[in-house]
Amino acid sequence: MTKYIIIGAIVLVVLFVVVYIKMTIDEKKGANSEEKQQIKNIVKKVVPNGESYTAAYGTREELTLGGGGRTVTTTTKYWYYAVAFKPGDLYLVPLSFEGGDISYGEAVRIGKEDLGMAEAKNGLLTLFDKNQKELFTLFVVASNTKDDKYHPVNIQQKEEAEAFAQFAQALMQEVNTANGITDIKAAKKAARKE
Repeated sequence: MTKYIIIGAIVLVVLFVVVYIKMTIDEKKGANSEEKQQIKNIVKKVVPNGESYTAAYGTREELTLGGGGRTVTTTTKYWYYAVAFKPGDLYLVPLSFEGGDISYGEAVRIGKEDLGMAEAKNGLLTLFDKNQKELFTLFVVASNTKDDKYHPVNIQQKEEAEAFAQFAQALMQEVNTANGITDIKAAKKAARKE
């Protein structure tokens, strides 16, 4: 029995080392990656005065639970964006990945005047319409590594993620103050009752 515990522990240590090495290599690749530069170029190309915005890579995930009886199924959908932001202004440019190439769609502007509420925390920005119905949650995180088909890029963006967190906090305060929101939880609860 002890022999199997030791073998199991060795396998776990080796697995941890392999995963750690892969993550470290991916992080180094992402620091000044071609993908990161492509995001910046896309923002400059499709966002009006794009060079005046901070450009970052962002994602959106939606988890859906379904099924009935004893079977529960989960479905996760992923969306990818080039995110362009500066005080009071946000653009999202939809991205798609095919065979290593990044394709992009039209830039969509989301102005503070279009929003009814915002919630910001830990690299997440959740935006709500004027009726406090959730529009979506956007993630802009410092480390993005090419793990699988759902995580298709190596982009390290510590400075951009920190700038986005500050932007999101400021946007939340502006939007919520303009719309008389003093308690986000209470506003969400009231919206669900309607």
